[in-house]
Amino acid sequence: MSEIINDEVYGKIEINEPILLELINSKEIQRLKNISQFGIPSEYYHMPSYSRYEHSMGVFLLLRKLNVDLKEQIAGLIHDISHTAFSHVIDWVIGDSTQESFQDSVFSEFLEHSHIPQILEKYNLNYKDFLNLEKFTLLEQPIPSLCADRFDYAIREIKKFETPEQITSILDSLKNKNNRLCFVSQEAAEIFAKGYLRCQNQHWAGDQAKARYYILSSILKKALKEKIICFEDIKTTDNEVINILKNSRNKEIIEGLNLLRNGFDIKETEEDNGIILNKKFRYIDPEISIGNNIKRLSEISKEYDVILEQEKQNLSQIKRISIISKF
Repeated sequence: MSEIINDEVYGKIEINEPILLELINSKEIQRLKNISQFGIPSEYYHMPSYSRYEHSMGVFLLLRKLNVDLKEQIAGLIHDISHTAFSHVIDWVIGDSTQESFQDSVFSEFLEHSHIPQILEKYNLNYKDFLNLEKFTLLEQPIPSLCADRFDYAIREIKKFETPEQITSILDSLKNKNNRLCFVSQEAAEIFAKGYLRCQNQHWAGDQAKARYYILSSILKKALKEKIICFEDIKTTDNEVINILKNSRNKEIIEGLNLLRNGFDIKETEEDNGIILNKKFRYIDPEISIGNNIKRLSEISKEYDVILEQEKQNLSQIKRISIISKF
């Protein structure tokens, strides 16, 4: 028995290991098909999204192409199973919007109470070996290092504005060097790193994304406070929670959902009642393998070093905005 995975980034890859096939088809992995990678379903977002399932499969497929062992492939496959509905929007509700780490903080508990341990045990693996994902060094690395998780969610957006030839050069340049994710081409590293910052500035931490996170998190806070939803609902999927909210008949909640669906304008303001929105600062300084040495991009590219320093300085700038409905 086997399954062909056709991924838009990594192409067609055949999976024939029974343990991987069972994990892929588990309730926990399949649930991610209904969790938006961008935190908000496309109907309520300002651009089309893709699912946490696509990202999780992408991370797994990338690790597989890098010839890591079975355990790290499994870690890549399951690394996002603890995401709640609306992904990192939940960090704006009960977590920290500048860290976006709620999912990481509940991963161990979620894994322990899932079906994953039973599947692993069937193949003589212990789920406890997967409680600390940080030990899988190609999967996870602290900022600013590159890792499979960080690479996959970025390349899926970068491929929308870079040429197919540039995407191919990025993928061909990416290598596993002693369990470190490196580029072997400075040019490919620069294309990817600059593309990553473009995603950060124009999307992930852009005003539209932050405003939409603010609106949806406000809706969820109100729904939780008024017991329209409970935290167990948040553990389901985006659409399941949206349907509860739509059927609540709560005026403020319905107006908020309509605002997200219909769109709005954002205006900078000096007024004290303006909204200050803070979101996680994401950046990378990828490593490049040069001969027997490994160096950061900023060490060998003065241009990129200047860009990074400017981005860090921009963090100190406080901006207030107002959200204006188009209707």
